[in-house]
Amino acid sequence: MNKKYLSLFLVLMVMLSIFAGCSAKTEAPQKPADSQEAPSFQYMTADELKTIVTEENSDYVVFDVRKKADYDTEHVKGSISADVDSIVSNQDNAPAKANIEKALSEIESKDKKFVLLCYSGKRYAEAATGLLKDAGIDAANIYTLEGGYKGWTYTDLLEK
Repeated sequence: MNKKYLSLFLVLMVMLSIFAGCSAKTEAPQKPADSQEAPSFQYMTADELKTIVTEENSDYVVFDVRKKADYDTEHVKGSISADVDSIVSNQDNAPAKANIEKALSEIESKDKKFVLLCYSGKRYAEAATGLLKDAGIDAANIYTLEGGYKGWTYTDLLEK
């Protein structure tokens, strides 16, 4: 009878150690404090962007990465159209890349800070961020409007 309890006890211990090992959290390795790697995706609030737009801050460029038709209907004052829909809709990437390159050609320097304005602050911004990085823009200089165009409440700063 003792062998039966001992065997059951050993089986339970093995199972507990397996479950404990599977549920143990492993910490991701920490980056060194002097790491120069920039964040891949940064957000900016509508209030911060409003300040940039109203002060016409020359350090920032606002790229509206929504479809060109939506930009033509209404857009934030001073923004530049840089439609990336062809990537998001899983079509040819060439048109989106050409739109980003055209938008970049409209500014005097790639050393600016870029604010991306898309529909909701996710897919179009991710596509545009990738294209800007490919064009040599430092990720630390790329921001996305939090909530996208839906998060922009300053109707007095819209152009049609």
